[in-house]
Amino acid sequence: MRILYTFLFFPILFFGQVCDSLQMQSLINIGPLQISEINESMGLRNGTDYNGATIYYPINQNNLSSIVLVPGFMNTELTIQNWGPFFASHGIITMTIGTNSLTDTHVQRRDALFDAIISLKQENQRIASPLFGKLDTSSIAVGGFSKGGGGAQLLAKFNPSLKAVVALYPWLENVTASDLEHTVPLIIISGQLDAIAPPFLHADIQYNLTPMTTKKLKYEVAFASHDAISGPYAGNGEVGARVLSWLNTFLVTDSCYCPLLLEQPITSSSYTTNVVCSNLFTNIYESNKSYSKEIIEIRDLYGRKVKFSNSRILIYIYNDGSYEKKITL
Repeated sequence: MRILYTFLFFPILFFGQVCDSLQMQSLINIGPLQISEINESMGLRNGTDYNGATIYYPINQNNLSSIVLVPGFMNTELTIQNWGPFFASHGIITMTIGTNSLTDTHVQRRDALFDAIISLKQENQRIASPLFGKLDTSSIAVGGFSKGGGGAQLLAKFNPSLKAVVALYPWLENVTASDLEHTVPLIIISGQLDAIAPPFLHADIQYNLTPMTTKKLKYEVAFASHDAISGPYAGNGEVGARVLSWLNTFLVTDSCYCPLLLEQPITSSSYTTNVVCSNLFTNIYESNKSYSKEIIEIRDLYGRKVKFSNSRILIYIYNDGSYEKKITL
């Protein structure tokens, strides 16, 4: 079977930003950067809300954006790991995690992502880490497959500091508009023939319930099933190219990738977005809603969830994604 690649050449100037010409095939394939990886045996923190982790990162790069990915129901970390080398070779640190149980709920997967972000940020401060001082800890995205994709969307409401959400064939049961009331740019990938998370019961509803003021995109892959293994190579590589373009646009804040998001892939059975490339980093109408900084969780120095107590150092985690260590006497 011959695969047809479409080549898109973008203008040199795009809304004041200097852009190199981008080719579709350069986004479909593994990127040009050399990569390496670290895991818990090398000093990476072992969080209590997830089980096992791997960080893929580009070598000799600085000020890096990151994404954390969690698998779906009855899936292991292995099923999402092909995203790691793909993103890292294009310059985005990727942390893949496992869950404490294969049957963890979407809420538990939300919490796993939150805990993993703590571990990821600590690598920026751990002197022995190859990522010491190399992360942009204000530029983090989350994503996941199936229930993991559902959990990633739930986290966006509680952590508005996230820069992007990637929901792969997402599954969310009895979801409401309140669950998805957030401003974090969201890309949803779904499968036309998905019998486990049919788009009309999951992806379509999630897209429609996400506020119109939130940048969002839904790409339904023609003839695709509930497929975790294909990863970025689904849809003849179009899935990886679109997700990478989404992250480069909203996570890395490189507007040169935005025009690609407006082109419907030849492998899509449905494709819709509200993105306007000339209005990327403001809502369709300006929201006056403000977020107060509130404590949502307290952990001890071993990462265990605890209640407040005096005379010991505790880690206070806030709803904006920040955390601090302090002691109350």
